Amino acid sequence: MLKFGFYLPTRIHFGQGIVQEIGNIAKLYGKRAFIVTEKKLVKKLEILQPLEERLKKERIRPLFFDRVKPNPSSEIIYKGANLFKEEKCNLLIALGGGSCLDAAKAIGILAKNPTPLSFYFGKNRIKKDIPPLIAIPTTAGSGSEVTPYAVITDTEGKNYLKKVIADPHLFPREALIDPALTISLSSTLTSDTAIDALSHAIESYLSRRSFPLSETIALEAVHIIGRYLPRALTNLLDMEARSYLMYAATLAGLAIAQTGATLLHTMGYPITSSFGLPHGRVNGFLLPWFWEYSFPGNPEKFSRVITCLLKDAKKSWIKDAKKSASFLKEFLHRSGLPETAGIKVKEEFLSQFARKIAESKEKIALSPKELTFEEILTIYKKAFQN
Repeated sequence: MLKFGFYLPTRIHFGQGIVQEIGNIAKLYGKRAFIVTEKKLVKKLEILQPLEERLKKERIRPLFFDRVKPNPSSEIIYKGANLFKEEKCNLLIALGGGSCLDAAKAIGILAKNPTPLSFYFGKNRIKKDIPPLIAIPTTAGSGSEVTPYAVITDTEGKNYLKKVIADPHLFPREALIDPALTISLSSTLTSDTAIDALSHAIESYLSRRSFPLSETIALEAVHIIGRYLPRALTNLLDMEARSYLMYAATLAGLAIAQTGATLLHTMGYPITSSFGLPHGRVNGFLLPWFWEYSFPGNPEKFSRVITCLLKDAKKSWIKDAKKSASFLKEFLHRSGLPETAGIKVKEEFLSQFARKIAESKEKIALSPKELTFEEILTIYKKAFQN
């Protein structure tokens, strides 16, 4: 019997120019806004002044916290939370890519809950609501504007690894999704972030926690990325392509908000933490090999994904693990993924990563096939030693 639940407390506002509504929306929640962003980003977008003007028009005093960098650290979260409290702020606005959105969520945790931040790594450990959060994504990738997740680099731990906080308290109250904010993204960043969104959609669809509604959303995201990512890379100023990529990233976020990601994302985190490669790019290098080794777990689902992604998919190879993985790899390279990762990771490190990943029983159980330590290590080696 069909049975599922779908929870999304975030109100979505989507469209070119929608960010101009920030004042009207923010005034519903507070009068002292703490804006979490990245210095280089805001200078490039030239958005701070109009944003500040619209807030002040509604008598909202903004405070800009622009110290966020990719893969935000615990250290930055503590600084942000302390400043939030010192300045008596009562509203969070996250402006940027996934790192800024995740940092704002984590700052919100410590603004209302006791330290240390490490206590909240894992699931459902937050006791008090975070301050109202308005998310304004400037990349089409993470989907964090509609998810209950924050990924933080744990600089209090020994190995500076990325850790996930998962809790319904982390859903933003409002998401202002404006495709115009992505128009200045480089081809490299466009590719990296879209591949991240693609991995979200594929993983959600393949997850053993998926259900018909989440699967419908995930496949639509796959289809849109397959159609519009190559087009956006051909013309970075193509607003229609940018709009659909932004839409697909949001859809993929909606999907993983319900199902979570699979082992693929878990495998990517230590590579990003240890070697500084962009998160989406790491997922891209892992995806074809994860695909090939996981394919036997549910060939029918894998076949549906590849036919959604590639309009010229042929029946002769969509049901073959190696052939379909090869065509997926070709699509990723056509969509901006470099031929090689540019790093060669020593086997001893990959073995350590694989052993740790193999202990992630829940993620292994959610994946389409329960991969062994040996299979996980082989995937790592094929992605980062060839």
